Amino acid sequence: MVHSLEQLLTSFGYVALFLLTVAQCTGIPVSSEVVIPFAGLLVANGTLSLPLVILVTVLGELVGALIAYAIGDWVGRPAVLAFGRRFHFREGHLEAAERWIARRGAVAVAVGRCVPIIRSYTSFPAGFAGMPLSRFLPATLVGALVWDSALAVAGMELGKHYADISKVLKPLGYAAVVLLALALVYGVYRWNNRGTTRPTTKE
Repeated sequence: MVHSLEQLLTSFGYVALFLLTVAQCTGIPVSSEVVIPFAGLLVANGTLSLPLVILVTVLGELVGALIAYAIGDWVGRPAVLAFGRRFHFREGHLEAAERWIARRGAVAVAVGRCVPIIRSYTSFPAGFAGMPLSRFLPATLVGALVWDSALAVAGMELGKHYADISKVLKPLGYAAVVLLALALVYGVYRWNNRGTTRPTTKE
């Protein structure tokens, strides 16, 4: 997946980033937690520009959110769920988003765009409820700007310090392998001696 994503973003750049962001906002299982930080890594090596990554992802979120809002408003909840199941649409996630928006309104739209998984479903309930676009769009913009900027910057910083991080993680990886080997040996030992231990009886 990582290799495919690298090829996609490297070959098609901002167009791929925009389309992936739009897809994610309409409930299609594309993870912004992977896509945007990876775009940030490409910023670190000079392939992409940080301001443009943020601009493109925010625009993608607005377009995707509007599409999801319109679908929710026009076809309603049953049709959204019936069609969404083809894309592994989770009814439980939609219900969580519905409850959240019912309690908090436009604030829930803004905050929901910063919550993993739920963020992909926040626009549909807003459409079901007929939330005014004058409230929906600014809330979506604020949440998207915060989320996308944070992920892009995090990916960029990771890319800048990748060599240093690798030096720290490499010994930890060796330690994990040793611990795993010890656990395996202990498990084999316990399995081979499972019948030798007998309970003591009182006389």
